[in-house]
Amino acid sequence: MADDFFEVPSSRVLTTEGPVRLPMLFYDVSVRQLNFFVEYDSALSRLEGTGLAPCRFFNGKALASLILYNYRDVTIGEYDEVTIVLLVYPPAVREPRLYLPNLARRDGHKWTVGGYVLEMPVTIPDARAAGREIWGYPKYLTDIPLAISDRDFSYQVMDEPGGSPVLTVECTPGPGITTRASDLVTFSNHEDTILRTVVDVDAACRNSPRGKLRIRAGTTEHRFARNVRELGLDRLKPFVVQSTDSFRSRLNRGWPVASQKTPPPPYAVEGERPARWPAGGEAGLKETFRKETPAV
Repeated sequence: MADDFFEVPSSRVLTTEGPVRLPMLFYDVSVRQLNFFVEYDSALSRLEGTGLAPCRFFNGKALASLILYNYRDVTIGEYDEVTIVLLVYPPAVREPRLYLPNLARRDGHKWTVGGYVLEMPVTIPDARAAGREIWGYPKYLTDIPLAISDRDFSYQVMDEPGGSPVLTVECTPGPGITTRASDLVTFSNHEDTILRTVVDVDAACRNSPRGKLRIRAGTTEHRFARNVRELGLDRLKPFVVQSTDSFRSRLNRGWPVASQKTPPPPYAVEGERPARWPAGGEAGLKETFRKETPAV
C-alpha cells in the first residue's frame, strides 16, 4: 500500500530567516521523552499570563515532559531540539471533564488538552525563527551535544552556542512495551491569541521504566536551568521513558481558540517579527478566528 502520510496540501509563510512551507514535514526523527508528575503550584506559576491552566491529575500533580528531538531529515534542514512541556487546557474554552481519555486518543484533532512549551532550545536559526514567529514557541539558539543508541542516550543543553551546560541528561531505560504513538497538540501564545496546534504523528514508541538515569541542572540563573530546578526535574523520577527512532510528523499551522494578551517572549531576538502569510492568508485566519472563537 502506498505511503501517503506526507501527501498533504501546503502553504507558504515568510519568517526572518526565509520562507517556510506548512505543514512542516519531519521525515526521520529520534525522540527520547521523560514524563514526570510535578507539583501543581509550580506548574501553575509558570503559566501566569498565558490564559492556560495545568491539568491536575488523580494524585494532585501536574504533568511535565522533558523531550529530546534529533531531527535528521526535515523540510527546513536537520537540527536538534529539547523541550520542557506542561500538559494544559485553556479555561476560556472549557475545562475537560477527564484528562486521561484525551491522552488515550491517537487523533490529536479530538483532544481538548495539549502541551504548553515552556522551553525549546534549538540548533539552527531557521528553526528558531519559525517556532517563534509562526507559533510563539520560546526558542533560543544554542548547542545540544547528544549521543543516542538503541540502549541508552545522553545529551546536554548549553546556555548559548559554545557556552556552559544548563542541563545534562544520561539515561539507560529498562525493557519496555512498544505501542503506536499518538498525535501531539500544543497551546501557545501568539499575537494576542491562544493558538492550538495539532502535530500529526506516525511512529512506534517504546514505553519503559527509567532504568539508570542521571539529570543535572545548571547552577546559574539561566531561565532553562531555573525551570528545571524549580519544577524538580533534576530530583524527581519519571514514571515512564518513551523512545522512538522511527518518528515522522506534520507540524501544522496553529489556529486561534481564545483571545489572550501575549506575554513578553523570553530570549528576545533582535529583528524578530511575526511571520507573514501570502495576500489574503492572514485575513483568512482572522476571519476563521472571528467565527470559531467562543465569547470569553
